[in-house]
Order: sequence, then C-alpha cells, then structure tokens
Amino acid sequence: MKLVHNFDEPINRVNTDSFKWDYEGEDGKYIPLGVADTDFKAPQPVIDAVKAKAEFGVYAYGALPQKRFAEAITGWYKRRYDLDVDPEAVRHSQGLMTGALWMILNAYTRPGDKILLQAPVYNTFSVVIKGAGRFVESNDLVLKDGHYEIDFDDLDRKTSDPRVRILLVCNPHNPVGRVWSKEELSRMYEICRKNDTLIVSDEIHGDIVYGTHKHIPYFSISEEIKNHVVVMGSPSKTFNLACFYSAYVVIHNKALRDQYNVVYDNYHFDYNYLGIEALITSYNDCEYYVEQQNEYFLKNINLVKEFVAREMPDVKIIEPEGTYLLWIDFRAWNMEQGALMNLFKAEGVKLNSGSNYGTPGLGFIRLNVATQTAVLEKALRLMKQANDKRLGK
Repeated sequence: MKLVHNFDEPINRVNTDSFKWDYEGEDGKYIPLGVADTDFKAPQPVIDAVKAKAEFGVYAYGALPQKRFAEAITGWYKRRYDLDVDPEAVRHSQGLMTGALWMILNAYTRPGDKILLQAPVYNTFSVVIKGAGRFVESNDLVLKDGHYEIDFDDLDRKTSDPRVRILLVCNPHNPVGRVWSKEELSRMYEICRKNDTLIVSDEIHGDIVYGTHKHIPYFSISEEIKNHVVVMGSPSKTFNLACFYSAYVVIHNKALRDQYNVVYDNYHFDYNYLGIEALITSYNDCEYYVEQQNEYFLKNINLVKEFVAREMPDVKIIEPEGTYLLWIDFRAWNMEQGALMNLFKAEGVKLNSGSNYGTPGLGFIRLNVATQTAVLEKALRLMKQANDKRLGK
C-alpha cells in the first residue's frame, strides 16, 4: 500500500524551540516565510525509526554505521538518478555548512585563499568562508529576460587568479531557483579545470525540481568530471530533518577523499545517533513523500504566482525550476530595501531580504512556500493589505 502524507495537517510550531516560528516569527507574532525549512512533519517511517532508537534508552557513544549509511545514499542515487555510486566515495559530515563546507575549506584551501560564489546566493556560504579566514569573490549571475544565466567570461577571468581555489556551485540554486543544465555544468567544469579551480557543488535541494527540469548530480556527467568535483548532500531539505545535522559528501577522487578524511579524523568528529537513523530511513523508505511534497510545493508556487499577477502586476517572480523558495523582483516599486521589508512586516509577514544574498539581490525578496496552503493564503492576504496601504487604498 502506498503511503500518503497529509501536508495540509495544521501544525503549531510556536513555542517548540523553532528558529522559524520562535526566533524569526518572534513566538508567533509574525508569519515567517523566510528561513528554508518546511512546516511539515517528517515521513512517518522516519518518525517511527527515530522513536525506536530513542526508546532503546541508551544514548552512549555510537559507532557510525558506515555500511548502512553509504548504502542508503547510494541506493537513493540509483533509484532517483539511475547512478551507480561507489560506497567508498560517500563520507559523513555534521551538516553542510559548519560540517561539510568547513571541512572542505580546511582540506583543500588555506587562510587567505579565495572562494568563488555566484551571487545572489545563499548567505551562509559567505559566513562560513569568512569565518574560516578565506576571502569571498563573486561570479555574479546575470538576469536576462527573467532568467538567470552564468557569466562564463567573468568566471574565466575570476578563476584565472591562482588565489581562487574553489568554485562553490549551488544546484539547484538558492535563491534564484535555477537547475543548472548539463551544458552549463560542463562549461563551468572546463573553465575551472583549465584554471586549476576545484568545484564543490552544494546539491541539498536536488530532490526538489519541477516540470521537465532534472537535477544532474555533478559527478554524473563524465568519468573525468566525477574525479574532479566534490558534491555535498543531505536529506534535510527534502524530509525536513535539518536539526539532526546529518549530511554527507561524495568524493570519488581518492586523493581528495583522503584529504577530507584527515580533517575529519583530526577533529575527532562524531555523528548524531538519531539523525543517522533518520537519514537512512528517509532514503530507504520515503521516496513517496518526495513526489507528493513536490506536487504540494508546485500548488503553493502557483498560488503565489496568481496572487502576484493579480495584486502586484508590476512585481515579477523568477520562474522556479527547483527549490521551495521563490525569488521575487520588487525593483519596480523603487523602494529602499529596509522599507520594502518593513512594509510586509508591519502587516505580520516576515520575508527574507534579497540584500542577504549579495548586492545583486537588492530590490528582491525570497519567499518560502513550504508551509500549509492555509498559512500561505493568510500570509498573502496580509501582503495584500500591505500593498493596499502602499497604494493608499
């Protein structure tokens, strides 16, 4: 029997130590449509698996179940992408940012090196890079006819600087929603390979894509590329498991993998006893959840698109190819960024400022649709009130 998840189930997350609702939403004062988690329960098999682990009652030091861990991840790539991934290439990390990315920076770069991003892009990349004593450069994306493209000439110029050691790719891209094509990924690789720049690909949103768009794991393009890229992944976005900080990297090149392992071992990292079980169960037993959730996301995306077209026709939504995050262009309003954010906040809706994602994000807002449709509808009504007041209605 196929399992069905009820994404409409009302869930009150206020006073549950929720970053989204208690911190960002100030204990329910605002509807928070900013931080990138979902308001849905995890799949029931995951809840059952975590509960069974918890009820065992012994929470002492564990031993990472590397075989089950790697097999769950390689099985997921086989079912979702028809890829045979070597289990030896799969390595554990404690989340992606302060786990995988931090270890990658320490394994492959040194303080003072430069890391290339593609702004507007997830702001925590910069936080981690700067915190590790590295410098941030940007190969800004180009918005052309409502569609973001890569500036390959600029990418070539930037990576020709020997201090640029890594290009950090976000695919699907947060916040602009692009799912990079095979041609785009291949061209980025050719430029970076020529200039001796390592590609690290954050693919945490890879399961969330729409229509004819297909996520292409970077290592799947060719045998050569497989051996010269590092991919970061996690089920945390797909199954709402972020608090477990259970993630992984896929590194096929043994020399690169050995460098990663040295950093991992030197810091005596451990793993989340419950989180690993959640990761394994989600990948082994919960593909049904992904398909149903993506349909739900698409329904919510269309709701926002219809609302904006009707109530704010001069505002433009960048068509999302993936992620549950909408990138919305408010530049036609000619408002200062803080005033734009406060306009909606005053009516009870917290959104993410585009300025968080770099200078190219000025005039934009990021909106997270990963909530119950009823909650989203309420937020849109409040946003309409805000716009009506702006227009003096």
